[in-house]
Amino acid sequence: MGEAELIPPSVPPTPSPATRSRRKHPLWVQILVGLAMVPLLGYIGLTGKTIWGEWNSLSRDQVRVRESAVVGYLEINPDISYAASPDDWFHDEGNDSVLWAGWKNGKNHWFRFDRGDVDVRQLSMPMGRDVIRAVDFPVYEQDGGDRWERVPPEAPVIGFEHERGSTAYPIRVLEKVQVVNEQVGDRPVLLVLTPGVMTVTIYEATLDGRRITLGHGGYFRGYRPVLYDRGTQSLWSEGKDGMVAVAGPRKGTTLKRIASPAVVAWSDWREKHPEGRLLVGADRSKGLPAD
Repeated sequence: MGEAELIPPSVPPTPSPATRSRRKHPLWVQILVGLAMVPLLGYIGLTGKTIWGEWNSLSRDQVRVRESAVVGYLEINPDISYAASPDDWFHDEGNDSVLWAGWKNGKNHWFRFDRGDVDVRQLSMPMGRDVIRAVDFPVYEQDGGDRWERVPPEAPVIGFEHERGSTAYPIRVLEKVQVVNEQVGDRPVLLVLTPGVMTVTIYEATLDGRRITLGHGGYFRGYRPVLYDRGTQSLWSEGKDGMVAVAGPRKGTTLKRIASPAVVAWSDWREKHPEGRLLVGADRSKGLPAD
């Protein structure tokens, strides 16, 4: 018998680590692992939701703290009157109608106009002229200041850009005063906040080449404030085309609408207008202006 060829015995190859990692575990092991992961994933989800909720709550608390911080706006609070309006706060006298304007210096004062000019059914109950005090002599800070730094970054303001630059008016101030008689260079303008819809409109404030100033008449027509001018005591209300005199010597006169600025965050306006002006209050020491 001839020499036979020696054939080495076959040895199965040793699986590499990668090959071992691809080898599947038995099905029952995979099921057990999956079941064990369910509560863990649920816990992670609930914990994440709780943390997110707490973060949002903390953020809201921080906003509320900033909103309640004292900025120190000057002389913007109402001048509360405790005088009761007379029972005949609106009545006719011959061809005229008279509307109670308030109690001052120990007597009642009245608006007087042609009979039929005002539908009393459209008016709110009276609270008295200038109880809501318009700003007649604005006080500003420009390019920084104590109040400038204390206004919360998210505080809403409206900005008015003009030939002299830009001015920001905090909504918190406008809510208190509702009317600002403004002078931008040589241009008189009037800002009016309508509280029912929280919009601000800017009007020309010149008649026959002369400045006109308006105050709060102490009434509302729907959600719009009724104003009066300091020169003739005519009554004014916002109309489709502008601020319209609805009763009194200037009836039918219109102050042209200039703009209806959008509300923006103080931080956004400040970033775009670092050298602008910020309305921070009113100088009440000068009394009330006259036309």
